[in-house]
Amino acid sequence: MALTGSKTSGPAGTEKSSGSNSVSIDAATKPMVKVVAHLADGRLVKGHTDVVPATDLEYLLKQEPVSMPAEVKVLLSEQDRTIAVPLTSLKALYFVKSFIGSESYKEIKFFEGHPTIDGLWVRLKFHDGEWTEGVVRNSYHFLVEPGFLVKPPDPQSNNEMVYAIKTALVDFQVLGVRHTY
Repeated sequence: MALTGSKTSGPAGTEKSSGSNSVSIDAATKPMVKVVAHLADGRLVKGHTDVVPATDLEYLLKQEPVSMPAEVKVLLSEQDRTIAVPLTSLKALYFVKSFIGSESYKEIKFFEGHPTIDGLWVRLKFHDGEWTEGVVRNSYHFLVEPGFLVKPPDPQSNNEMVYAIKTALVDFQVLGVRHTY
């Protein structure tokens, strides 16, 4: 597995909006969101990407499913360069509020009752033993794409949305369905 990299053109001009998860390199580019790429080998890559078409990630659960490119371009958070992370090297791509997690915070990984947002309520277990519940968009796309977006159950979590790679999973269970007619 190789991560490819290149210099970016002018991140010194990067504008960050306070209290927001988005970054805009210039007016002609799409907004970028904070991500932590959790590689299948356990390494983490932190940075920004414009791979999703909206900065409101919950909006994505209600719209057409996101097809990820074969490589996700990540502008590294602490360096002046962009790398390409192949989907095949990922466990999951975490869309986060902050790059600094809290060691003392215990994330809630399950719903106490039925989720309040529409979609399939699922439980995922990864090869490394990590498991979580979440909501995925109820469409055939999560079956045919290499991965799918999952909305985690904990509103206080640093993770706003997760793009789980199916080859990194050892178990996938549908626990319920919520749909508004």
